[in-house]
Amino acid sequence: MARILIIEDNPANVELMAFLLTAYGHTAVSAPDGARGIAAARATPPDLVACDVNLPGMNGFAVLAALKAEPSLSGVPVLAVTALAMAGDREKVLGAGFDGYISKPIEPESFVAELEAFLPGPTSAAPAAAAGRAEPEVPAEPTVLLVDDDPFMLAVLGDMLGDERVRVLRAASGPEALALLEREQVELILCDQDMPGMNGTEVLAQVAARHPRTVRLMLTGQKDLAEIEAALRSGVADAHYAKPVSAASLRERVRAALALQRQRAAS
Repeated sequence: MARILIIEDNPANVELMAFLLTAYGHTAVSAPDGARGIAAARATPPDLVACDVNLPGMNGFAVLAALKAEPSLSGVPVLAVTALAMAGDREKVLGAGFDGYISKPIEPESFVAELEAFLPGPTSAAPAAAAGRAEPEVPAEPTVLLVDDDPFMLAVLGDMLGDERVRVLRAASGPEALALLEREQVELILCDQDMPGMNGTEVLAQVAARHPRTVRLMLTGQKDLAEIEAALRSGVADAHYAKPVSAASLRERVRAALALQRQRAAS
């Protein structure tokens, strides 16, 4: 698959884009500003660059000019990823020489396909198509299981996802969550760590063994992350996010995780 360089100063945007690209088998590398982005491209030429326009210091137009001036990089597609929304902004971006334009906030469901359209050869195929399989039918409402021993937190998280096209299940303990998973098809589990009896990493270890296609996220306020980091390294957990989390951030992460789950289901 492709090596894609993300030049973006917003860590949350980088995290989401890298999560999605990695889920579809690509290698995502990132740089927080234009100068370091150009240096990264020179060090190891990418197959595609996704560049924010409003970067600090050196904006995206200057980055584009520098990349296109390099003989070894001039043929690399460079896409503008930007929140510019005024009339004529798209034409300005494309007129400057960007190969394409992706609007922020990005749409997790279509982001990878938008980038892949600019990749040459077999890398432009989605994972299921590349393997010679038809894309599976996606359920209208995938299921998200929230696991937390705090009833208030369960209610808050459920409310945050109220506008999403997902079915939300709730469990107040690890054993209750595991019992639900035996009865229900769950695409995504979002689990607290600090719970009595069975903590979050213990829950996710069993989920990973029994339901490997379910995406496993941790959302915790815990400061000691040693056990969580071990779960991430081993693949027991797919990602960890710290509380508190905003509704917009939670929804973005859930969409990205569901995109990952669809890729797993297709493989």
